[in-house]
Amino acid sequence: MFVFLLPYVCACLWGHVGEETEALRQGKEQVDAREGTDGSIIQAVMSWGIWEIPMEEYLVYQLAAVMPETYEAEALKAQAVLLRTEVIQVIQEQGITVLQVSGDGLEKWYEADAQALEALRPFRQAVEDTDGLYLCYGGKAIQASYFKISNGQTRDAGEVWNTERCPYLTSVACEQDKAAADYYSEVAISQSDYLYEIQKHIEEECSPQELWEGLRLTYDGAGYVTNVSFYAGDKEVGQIEGEAFRYLFSLASASFEAENSGTQMIFRVEGVGHGFGMSQYGANCRAINGETYDQILKDFFVGTELAKIE
Repeated sequence: MFVFLLPYVCACLWGHVGEETEALRQGKEQVDAREGTDGSIIQAVMSWGIWEIPMEEYLVYQLAAVMPETYEAEALKAQAVLLRTEVIQVIQEQGITVLQVSGDGLEKWYEADAQALEALRPFRQAVEDTDGLYLCYGGKAIQASYFKISNGQTRDAGEVWNTERCPYLTSVACEQDKAAADYYSEVAISQSDYLYEIQKHIEEECSPQELWEGLRLTYDGAGYVTNVSFYAGDKEVGQIEGEAFRYLFSLASASFEAENSGTQMIFRVEGVGHGFGMSQYGANCRAINGETYDQILKDFFVGTELAKIE
């Protein structure tokens, strides 16, 4: 698994890119070592105890949490497959059939009335229409990364992480994402707040003025910041990985430019999310244009195949 291959990337980047899968893994407890994935059970840890949910039912709730009901049916189906793939990946990895996860956000469904459950209809239909299907590469469930809106194209994992572990995460054009309402955002940070955060990450001694003026950005081929470096003159005095930096200042994505206005550091940001895998907005645009969920998944995850739980 990638977390064992590149611990530093895991700490600074992978935790955000695969945050849905990692949440499952961190909250997991191996309570049943039976082989296979047939009849898998999700155990949601609630404030009052354990709620056992069939995996397919759990996926309905998760789908409602991560994608708008107004999205096209084929886009919802594509997302349902990815959510199932996340669960299957952990189950295959650990050789279990019972997976324990956090119950955060599930309380409303445990006590939901008929009207509330009716609102789940489009999500339930998407899960049922893709019953048991997950995405695999080389016979194994993939790292099913997804995010809201790209900057116009998705990112290449091989380029960014310098690994061949996820060959299906390549750069894919998503020009239509630029039309999204939330595509562009701007964040202004005062000089004092900016320096306060940056100085926590700089080990070498340098003046606040040098840090204020010494920002340099390195981009990947898709236009996302991979590294933020700080210089005192010609000497690099510190560096922060791009995804970690964007979380530091609550930027919508790592696709940004920085402008020093003299009193503020202004970040102009494109897209929403980490940029790896499937753009949900892009998937919906493809669905509107007539693509089916399996075509959408093949677009975003090159060389993968659909498999069915046996």
